[in-house]
Amino acid sequence: MQSPQKDWWDPVPVAPPPGAGAAEDEAANMPSLAKPFAAFGAAAGLFAILALGSFRDAAREVSPLTPMIATAALGALVGVTLRGWRRLHTPTLAREAVILWVAIITGLAGAASGGVVGLVTWGTDGFARFAAGGAVVGLVFVPSCLVVFDAAKRAGRGRHGSLVAATDRRTVLSTVLAGIAFAGATQVPAVLSANVSNELAPLLQVGLSLVVCLGATIAIVVLQRRDRSARASLEAFAKDEAWLDRAPVGEEGEALAPAAVDLGVGTERWTRTSDANYRLSGRTDVLVKGSIARATAAFDECARGRHRSLIVAACGLTAVSVSFALRLSVFL
Repeated sequence: MQSPQKDWWDPVPVAPPPGAGAAEDEAANMPSLAKPFAAFGAAAGLFAILALGSFRDAAREVSPLTPMIATAALGALVGVTLRGWRRLHTPTLAREAVILWVAIITGLAGAASGGVVGLVTWGTDGFARFAAGGAVVGLVFVPSCLVVFDAAKRAGRGRHGSLVAATDRRTVLSTVLAGIAFAGATQVPAVLSANVSNELAPLLQVGLSLVVCLGATIAIVVLQRRDRSARASLEAFAKDEAWLDRAPVGEEGEALAPAAVDLGVGTERWTRTSDANYRLSGRTDVLVKGSIARATAAFDECARGRHRSLIVAACGLTAVSVSFALRLSVFL
């Protein structure tokens, strides 16, 4: 039976459910979602209106800057809401409820963005029509928003400046890049049908998708290479684990030495006892703080996430490239 939940607007304290303290700590350590969702929103708004141009003549009359700016601003607001709404971080909240709330927030943001585009382009007559279309487009991007939100939630588990915190943040960035590449690939129908925007040259519109998808793919590969060096340090500690000793309980509160490595998860402290160092300082030098096994599992999880992001970005790049090649073949 679930315990009663506390809404973010309710100031009356209630007894926290089991694990609530850890969840609140992770939510507090979660990186800001304003900039990632603003970047993702800008790409989604830009390429969504270009993709809609292949189906609707009215969409081809819209200046691409209008949806890009509007969706970027609303995307930042969505990121702030997802990070700050404590109910979404409650451990007892069902996964279905999380999906529902994220879908509602994303749909409302899409409707607001579409309404702004319709209002700027056609006045009050275009508000309702484009608001409905914006809500539908927003729901299309719900899976991408959920993946970014889940990656950001995991990024709160590691201590600041630790190896796990760094790899979690690289995973968040690679997830956002994959979402941007997915947005760039949504205008494949426009490329195949040659129904491009009236505001952009055809080659420029295709070039935008190619550059975005290619840039996202290269950036994810760079993030993977950076992660390999951090993984090498962790694997070195894992190999030496048999020769490491746990630090005495009395040293748990001591500050880490400058050369020590914080894994980010777990409170264990590992040291390699040296008789010479002990005679000079009266204590052992802590080399590693944290659980090596849990850190290895976190790195494995992040590696799988970045691999999936790379697949999405590569598929987007392939789809845009193939559609452009097919379109060119018509003129050859």
